[in-house]
Amino acid sequence: MDLRQLEYFVEIVKEGSLTAAARRCRVAQPSLSQQLRLLEEELGEPLVYRKPRGIEPTAAGLLLLEHAEGLLRQSRLLLESFEKRRETKQGRVIFGIIPTLAPYLLPKLLSPFRKAYPQVDVQVREGKTSALIQQVVDGSIGFAILSDVVPRDLKKWSLHVKELFREPLMLALPHDHAMARSTASPRPEDLGKENIIHLQGGHCLTDRTLKVCRLERLDPRLECDQLETALAMVGAGMGVAVVPEIATAAGSRADVCLRKFSDPVPERTISLMKRRAVTLSKPEEALISLVKRL
Repeated sequence: MDLRQLEYFVEIVKEGSLTAAARRCRVAQPSLSQQLRLLEEELGEPLVYRKPRGIEPTAAGLLLLEHAEGLLRQSRLLLESFEKRRETKQGRVIFGIIPTLAPYLLPKLLSPFRKAYPQVDVQVREGKTSALIQQVVDGSIGFAILSDVVPRDLKKWSLHVKELFREPLMLALPHDHAMARSTASPRPEDLGKENIIHLQGGHCLTDRTLKVCRLERLDPRLECDQLETALAMVGAGMGVAVVPEIATAAGSRADVCLRKFSDPVPERTISLMKRRAVTLSKPEEALISLVKRL
């Protein structure tokens, strides 16, 4: 039994004629008769009385008619819901974002999106890259915005990653630091002897810092949870920090000197991650387009 068979049956009863129903359904009468016969065989009872001047439903046919009309009505409502979803009139967007991006990107992103799509429910999940990957895999979020994804994760979980933009990394220094006073641009590989303030393990920015500075490990006594904490520690003269440009553009700190690295400037790649088999909805695509514009 399928919806098409139920649709045919409802039209047969309403028209009281196989010929009229076939014309209304735009199908050949023999095909319509065959679908009715298959439906009767599946249910194990005759559904209509075949009379010389038309067709009338049996008691079983009346029971089926009641349920069939309800099912077809629910089917139409379901299709209308998805049509509205495609038109971005309503729906839900659940996405993840890394902590080194969320506080700086979301204020610029969510306000214009909610004004443009007020009926779309937006839910944000903040987390480290490894946690966001798992949430994408299990389907609890539609996509994630993160950085520097490891290729082995893509192969392991059949994930699709698309680059959104590349962001330069900068060096945050106390004002009395020698590199702050120097006219020469700092180089990442010169930071090996410095006290590098960094985020806890598991943050992609920490992994990136190790890579660009060509280091094996960082001092665990200088780790913290948030970029703002790292900048505050720099301002207190506790060390230096490699930070993304977006964090420095959010607002100036009088106690921190920000320097651009020499060429080639180290970067991090901000990407969109989703499951390969999943097609994003129109609201999700609209949100991602806004990220690119920002």
